[in-house]
Parts: sequence; structure tokens; C-alpha cells
Amino acid sequence: MLKGAIVGFGQVVENGHVPAFRARLEYFEITAAADSTPQRLTAAQKAFPGIRTYGSFAALLEKERGLDFAVIATPPVFHKADIMLALNRGLHVLSEKPLVLSLADFAEIRDLAREKNLCVFTVHNWKKAPPMLKVSELIENGSIGKVQHFELHVLREKPAASAAAVKSWRQDPAVSGGGIMVDHGWHNFYLACGLAGEIPSAVTAELGFPPEAEGGLRAEDLAACWLKFPGVTGLVYMTWRSMCRKNFGVVYGSGGLLEIRDSDIVLEKKGEPPRIFATGEKLSAGSAHPTWMAPLLDDFLGELRDPGKRGGNLLEAELCLLLLSSAFKSHSAGGQTVSVPAPSCAAELKTA
Repeated sequence: MLKGAIVGFGQVVENGHVPAFRARLEYFEITAAADSTPQRLTAAQKAFPGIRTYGSFAALLEKERGLDFAVIATPPVFHKADIMLALNRGLHVLSEKPLVLSLADFAEIRDLAREKNLCVFTVHNWKKAPPMLKVSELIENGSIGKVQHFELHVLREKPAASAAAVKSWRQDPAVSGGGIMVDHGWHNFYLACGLAGEIPSAVTAELGFPPEAEGGLRAEDLAACWLKFPGVTGLVYMTWRSMCRKNFGVVYGSGGLLEIRDSDIVLEKKGEPPRIFATGEKLSAGSAHPTWMAPLLDDFLGELRDPGKRGGNLLEAELCLLLLSSAFKSHSAGGQTVSVPAPSCAAELKTA
């Protein structure tokens, strides 16, 4: 039994992580939680009766003994410090995305984790969404031949709400590190790399911002990113300005295409009638995705138990960070195409 502590007990943890950990009680036990808001600590106590709660991660680490891992679910600006605290205490880390907000912070965490032989694993739970699992299966079994181009579209009317504030921290770039690019872009970038099955080489991005600016800070609420891979092209489009909530996309291959209709996947091949695979779960349904988290915990468990399995998730996180930084650079340069630096991590890239 692996014992863990949760740092930051927001809505994603309460509605996503909690049911996932409850579904894996034979492997994980959550024994402590830290949050700066008393109401959230009350929620933690209700979710895990008998749990010990603290007002800060530092206070938790002073008292708790026998922990194996920490779940980092604080707003992004705090991730680096919390992850370093955990690693320096000899704890494995399961972190909400984005892992960190700068390549320098990533390198520091990567090096410390390697030095201490610890796992740092980012919550890439969209890979476990039933529609994306079906897409991955159809690509891997050769249903559409070699992938040549893909598009992922994310339509939202507004950003996800925060459990402890009227205005979501996702709209404050000083806390979030960005707007929709960080919130939805991170997920869609690792999905994009998985669909391509290749390391990205260039990105061209155009961002949109709301007219109002509080304190001079504005978080982008629209992003169009054109991605270039050695043998694949792609488009990721995301908006918080939509009139509806929906996810859709398409994957073109040399022998067919896949259409992503939120919950359904349509396979089309020349001379054959379309085949519809109904997965029963919309990509756009909610923001916590509890059914996607439990299988992700299985992957986390695999990396904890076998250091030889580590590397793929960390590579995905680095690619997301490289694409984010390159996309922001492209926008700042007036939409010019920017080369994506090669990642420092080396591992096999899996499909979505």
C-alpha cells in the first residue's frame, strides 16, 4: 500500500482524483492533505474520513512520516516549489498539468528526480478518455494507414470555475502562466504529439485576448496553433468564446480518416460505408473526468514500481512545455513560424 498526500484540494481533486483513488484502494491510501483554505480542508476530511489536514505543504511535511508520494494540485505558479519540496523529502510526484511553467524549472525537476531515483508523473488523463482510446486503437491497428494530418478543436463558453474564488485563477496569468493555452493547450499538445507519433519541429500561433484587462494582465482566451512534425501537420484550435461546449476533430491518414464527434468516432475508408464507434462519453463533459483518472493511476503505479518504465510521461510534459513556449514566442513575433527545440528527454512516443 502506497501512502500519499494531496497538496491543493480544489474541484478537480474533489471530483476527479478522489473517486479515482477510491477505485484503487488496494494500491493507494491518501493519509494527509494541505490547502490554504479551511473550507477545502473540510472537503478533504469528508472525502477521506480520518485524513490529517494542514494549512501548508511545509507544515504537512514537518508532521507526516511514511509518505510515498505527493499529489500536486495547486495553481501552476506553485508547482515548481511544491514538487521540489516533495522530491527533496524523497517522495514520488503526481502533478496536475502544467507540470511547470518554464524549461529551466523543468530541467531542475528532471535532474533532481533522476538523482533521487524518483518518479515525476503529470496528469495526462485525456489520453484515457474513451474517444481518444478508440482513436489510438484505430491508428495503431492500421485502420487509416499512416497519419498525415489532424485537427483538434476545443470550444468552451468560459474557463472552468475555481472552488475557492469567484473568478477562476485560470484567468490570471500571474497564477496560471497563461490562459486557454495553458489550461487546454497542455492537454491538446500531448494528444497532438501522440496522434502524430513524432517529435514536433515547428509551430505557428495566433492568440486572442479579451478586451478588459485587470491590472494590465490578460489571459489569452483564443488560440490557433499550426503544428509541424517531420511527416505530419496539425491544427489545435481552442476558445473560451464559443456559443457552445464541444470537442471535435479529424485525423487524416493515407488509407482513411477518423472523425472525432465528441463522444463518437467515425471511421471512413474509400469504397466502404462509414463505421461509427459510440464510446458513450463526451470529451466535453465536465472538467474533472473521474473515469479517466483511475486508469491513469495505473500508469503512475507502473512507473512507481518499475523505474524502467519511466520516461514517456516526462517526455510528453517536456514536449507540451516546448510547444507552449514556442507558441507564445510565435505570437509575440507576429505569427511567425518558430522552430521547436529538441527535447532533452528520450523515450518512445505513444499515440493518443
